[in-house]
Amino acid sequence: MKLIKMICIFLILMMMGILISFADTKSKNEYNELIRTFINTEAKFNFYNIKANGSINYNISKEEMIDMCTEILNNLGLEESDLAWEEIWNKDEKQIHLSGKIEDESISIIFIKKNDEEAHIMVDILQNKVYKNIVGVYTVLENTLEKFAINADINTCISGEYSEKLHLSKCDDILTKILYNMNAQEVDRIQEENFISVTADSKILQGNDLEYLGNNINLNIGMRYSEDEDKTLIYIATPIIKLDY
Repeated sequence: MKLIKMICIFLILMMMGILISFADTKSKNEYNELIRTFINTEAKFNFYNIKANGSINYNISKEEMIDMCTEILNNLGLEESDLAWEEIWNKDEKQIHLSGKIEDESISIIFIKKNDEEAHIMVDILQNKVYKNIVGVYTVLENTLEKFAINADINTCISGEYSEKLHLSKCDDILTKILYNMNAQEVDRIQEENFISVTADSKILQGNDLEYLGNNINLNIGMRYSEDEDKTLIYIATPIIKLDY
């Protein structure tokens, strides 16, 4: 009887390991495809931005909040001393804020405890030199936030530029190529003289969907001509662009 019980426990643990491995591989494949799609646009890389947030629905202590922030930093390969820590902790406001810039990467972590049943953590990372580590950063945030929080949401955006004003036909060609490479169906388009925004539903990007106009969307592409810089800027994000552009 003990042998059967041990075998059952082993099988359960093995299946859990397979599911976790599958989820990690799936996320890596999705984001690798997003990177390949960006490379195919032939835009010069500007930066990538990851905004993540999660909710905690229990009476989390200040020590637990600090431990969670420290674990995120450690999993990103950072030390506590790399960032400036600020605390506000009184009966009216409970907040921990970490911020700093390490080489070409800026990071901010804000942890707010609203009451004994609700707390929120927000992580904001911007990297303006290297985009190929975006997969590892996303995986760290996904795994760490889901370990502690419910309703963990992650928005990722890659931005690039073209050193001239692109004609509308050229912009359409780039958008069509992105949609094709991401196996995506266009849902909505906003177009002005120097600005285009397309929302779409990609079959490659799964598990990060939003509802928009009665449809699922998980891909957002923006193109804007900057008269001041005489450049055309491009943004590819999932599920939506969360930047002022």
